[in-house]
Amino acid sequence: MVTGKGYPDFMTRTFLRAMSDSVSNPSRHPPRFYALTDGDPHGMAIMSTYKYGSAAQLHQNARLSIPRLKWLGLRVSDIIAVPEVLGDTALLSLTTRDRKKIMAMLRNSPVWASDGPEPEWRVELQRMLILNLKAEIEILYGCQGGLEEWINRRMFRQE
Repeated sequence: MVTGKGYPDFMTRTFLRAMSDSVSNPSRHPPRFYALTDGDPHGMAIMSTYKYGSAAQLHQNARLSIPRLKWLGLRVSDIIAVPEVLGDTALLSLTTRDRKKIMAMLRNSPVWASDGPEPEWRVELQRMLILNLKAEIEILYGCQGGLEEWINRRMFRQE
């Protein structure tokens, strides 16, 4: 498990790309990469930077991106699906800044475009905007089995 503690820095992206490119035994499956971020526009932007790269560093994206990155969560829709587990306090209202960020992401980036490579990501951003909700990873501590069990279940579903 690697954390960039916020927006990805150059060294974290370099390390993860090196891991992504390395396959110690050709008969084995390549390593898997999953993103677990807050269910808010910043978390989704962080995930996009790891998978596709940064608008500020276009010249380095090809050698720093992780194309096989899969999204574990957290999605607002994950929490809405099980309100009895976490209760109404699990979700937070978007701030004005969050709403502006979502609008900018939907307008300005090909990743979030209606014909972009990640339609599920776009739908989740739109869902946040329409419902005016976001979620932080810490709320998963309250799930049955806690964060670890939630991750295990989600990874099993991804395979």
